[in-house]
Amino acid sequence: GVVAIAFGYKYRAAVFAPLPSAQLGGIARQTVPYGVALAPAQILFSLSSGICLSFVGNASGENAQGLFAFGYSLAQLVTAIQAGFSTYWGPYVYAHYREQQERIARVHDVLNLLIFGFFCISFGTSIFLKTEHAPDEAMRMLIPQYIVSHHALPNGMEESVRHPLWGFSYALYPYLTAIISSVFMAITSLFTKSAAALLTAARLTSVLSGTGTLIVVFLIGEELFERRESALLGGIFVGFLPQFVFLSCYVNNDSFAVFTVALIIYFWIRGMKSAFCKKDCIGLGAGCGLCALSYYNAYAYLLCSILLFFALMIHFRKPAKEIFVKALAVFAIAFLIGGWFFIRNAVIHDGDLLGMRTSNESAALYAADEYKPENRQTPASEGWSFQQTYLQTPEGRTSNWLFSTVSSFIGSFSYMTVHLPMVLYLLYGALMAFGFLVFLFLGMVPHWFHKKPQLLLFVMLFLACLVTLFMDMYNTYFSDYQSQGRYLMPALVPLMIWIDDGYSSLTAKLPAEWKRASCHLTLLPGAVWLVLFLISYIGFLIPGCCMAS
Repeated sequence: GVVAIAFGYKYRAAVFAPLPSAQLGGIARQTVPYGVALAPAQILFSLSSGICLSFVGNASGENAQGLFAFGYSLAQLVTAIQAGFSTYWGPYVYAHYREQQERIARVHDVLNLLIFGFFCISFGTSIFLKTEHAPDEAMRMLIPQYIVSHHALPNGMEESVRHPLWGFSYALYPYLTAIISSVFMAITSLFTKSAAALLTAARLTSVLSGTGTLIVVFLIGEELFERRESALLGGIFVGFLPQFVFLSCYVNNDSFAVFTVALIIYFWIRGMKSAFCKKDCIGLGAGCGLCALSYYNAYAYLLCSILLFFALMIHFRKPAKEIFVKALAVFAIAFLIGGWFFIRNAVIHDGDLLGMRTSNESAALYAADEYKPENRQTPASEGWSFQQTYLQTPEGRTSNWLFSTVSSFIGSFSYMTVHLPMVLYLLYGALMAFGFLVFLFLGMVPHWFHKKPQLLLFVMLFLACLVTLFMDMYNTYFSDYQSQGRYLMPALVPLMIWIDDGYSSLTAKLPAEWKRASCHLTLLPGAVWLVLFLISYIGFLIPGCCMAS
């Protein structure tokens, strides 16, 4: 089947047109031998799987057998995809290696960096990460478990999805990630009922969201930068930030929110170049619809999408009718993808679109006394000043809000109990600060301020980051004191784009005879970043969250 798809892609022009018998015969002549050749391998796959499963089950029990079955099936799927890709890609490389070197190198970079790097790390960590070190995962897992067992969506008021201490459920807020996780869990349950395997299946949503983010960031780099090295550098900065890798290993909404933000930014850039052609309108609408179903702290990008769309269309002097039609198309697609949840919320919860009022009412009824909204202490209820809230260290904590937020944006694992050493925080901070400062002096004006579309894009990126920060600070002061960097993750992609631009601008200033060296120097910060990541991952994340008792 994979081989048929691969050759179908090769003859894709024929797939969408009436096929002459000669062309059909050609496809069959090339497909059938490959299928026959691969048939014994598939039989051996099944035999070896069955034999191994029996040995694992007898030696280690059902949990180990279930994990093995899930991992083996996933490995088989990846192998089949790679085989199908190689069936088409191998002959292409052989036939076009002279005139298509750049494209071949680019695809190889993507495969090596994205698939074999980030996916393997995040998926491997998701298998061994202990639930007690995955913040809020137990509470979020109640939703996909409910969907799998009841074959229905919860409305947020069921006792089985409500946290006994906090008295409310995450099912009152958008939970598309839980729906996706439930699909993976349902597929896995066909092979095993092991709780460990089902948990790994649920975590696959975050793994794929993180991997998808990396792919989109790479595409953003190709749209923004002329050199492929700059695009790769941006992908390294985003994908191998320790906190982002951690968020891509367990059940949460954060990694999916970052993915939707990256998707929106990608179509902002494409729309800036095409004046929002039909494809870009569809892409932007899809990104906004998915963002609406991710996390409220990413909603700044929905607001900025509206502002940027109309600002660019007015700049390009498009007629009012075209602006209206394209705006309607973006809205319609976003509404079709994300609108159903809020309509459902409004119908079930007496007009409460966002679920916030119902969440407070539920907490007032069912939460433990110390967690009821009226008994919850906040900086606002205590009358704290700005300095007390954000700059001073509260009693019972080891650092103030500012340092704790910045350090956990870089990497602070488990329930912010597994920290990196100060030297790593300083090195990460120095890399980011230096790149951003160079961007301010060398990259910002020539790359973002000389043309109005780029200026509008910069303003919207900056505004989205500012609104995200303001929302976090507002929630900290008035609702729940939280000094967690993950709430600022929607600002990750713009921040790393600017830092990437800073380093790229610096190496671009080198003399012309140093052109070859400048390409390698562009990736030097990325190499340092990867070394710091490996130290953080192997030295602290794995021992602190996967091996701790």
